[in-house]
Formats: sequence, structure tokens, C-alpha cells
Amino acid sequence: MKMKKAGVATKYKLNIRRPVTMVQTYQLSIITTEKILRFSMKEVGIAGGDKIIRNNKPAVADLTREIIETKLEVRSIRSLLERRTSKFEGLTEYDQQLIKALAREAAIAFAEYFAQGKAKPVELKQTILHLSTDADLYREPRSKYLYPMGKEDLRHRIVKYLIGKGYQATPDIRIATEAKSDYSVRSAIMKINAKAKHDLKIIKLIEGRRTDGYRINPKYRIFLR
Repeated sequence: MKMKKAGVATKYKLNIRRPVTMVQTYQLSIITTEKILRFSMKEVGIAGGDKIIRNNKPAVADLTREIIETKLEVRSIRSLLERRTSKFEGLTEYDQQLIKALAREAAIAFAEYFAQGKAKPVELKQTILHLSTDADLYREPRSKYLYPMGKEDLRHRIVKYLIGKGYQATPDIRIATEAKSDYSVRSAIMKINAKAKHDLKIIKLIEGRRTDGYRINPKYRIFLR
């Protein structure tokens, strides 16, 4: 009897917030790895992602193969990414904290790719927001979706500080925004999300992760005006 050849992948448990199972054949390509790395570099503030990818084509190919060979858990992929990206040409000028942040963002993006089975996991549909010099947070049409934050308000300082950054620890946000306490930061973020939901009709403008802090939800992109 002729046996059928097994698929590349059948079932995975991804170590995100809860186990995610997937019964689906997938093929991780080098192009997908490049997209995820490029997206993750942008998320944590590493400039020149395209050049870094171009200068590390063989390393990216090796990385793709190694990720396929792992058990596809976020922790395993993150550890692998830290080891690999720390040796990438063009990243040597960055400190270890930035490389760890890149590895963390990329590991989550890979997990989402495997869980969703999508060919283009990093092409996010983003809602465009604007933060004016008068501290008005809005989206078009402005007359309909407007959240006046107030220049001196802690909420305005938090949003402005988080623009263009990855996850930021609560104490770092407190220091950068001159908040009175970590509790003040957390409370302000809750109010920001509530007001954004009411005034801008968007859900969870700022998202948090217990171990990593807070960031602007990648579903939204804020431009300073």
C-alpha cells in the first residue's frame, strides 16, 4: 500500500496569551521572513530596514530554515531571533535592548502568521490619526471624529511619547511624561482608550502587555501635525 506523504505542518500550539491550534499546511518563505523583519524593525524604531535585509540575505535564508525547524513557540522563535539578529550587518550599532525588542516584535508577528495561515501577515490595514499642535487627536472627517486632549494634559504627553515606538515599560513612560506615578500612567491610558472609543469610534488606541508595557495599537498610525 502506498502511503500518502505528510504535510509540512499539521498542528501547532503557539505560546501567545493562550494556546492556538491550527490544522493547515503552510510554507514559510524567505520573502515572508523579510516582510516580518522589516515590519518589526519599523515597529521598534530601527531605521534602514530595507538596507539591513539586503545586506543579510544569506542570514535571512538561514533564519527562515531554522524557524521552520523549531516547534513554533514564541519563546523559541524569540530566542532564535535574538541570536541571529544580533549578528546582522547594520545592527551592530544598536544596543542589546533594541535587538531584544526587535526579536520580541518579530516573534509575535511570526506566531500570528502561523496561527492565521495568511500569506501576507504584516500588511496591516491601519486607521490614520492625526495629533495637531493644539493637542487635538482626530481622524477624517475631523468635524465628526475629534478628541481634544489639551496640551498640558498627561494623556496628550503619553500619546505623543508613544508615537513611533514599540512597547514601553510603565516606569519609562512615567519618567518621560513626568507623571506622578505608575498608577497615574495606567489610569491615564484607560481614560485615553475610553475617550478614543467615544470620540474617535476606535477600539483600544493604546494596548498593553503585562511584561512589556504599552504601545500604540498597530491598527492605528498617528501623524504629528
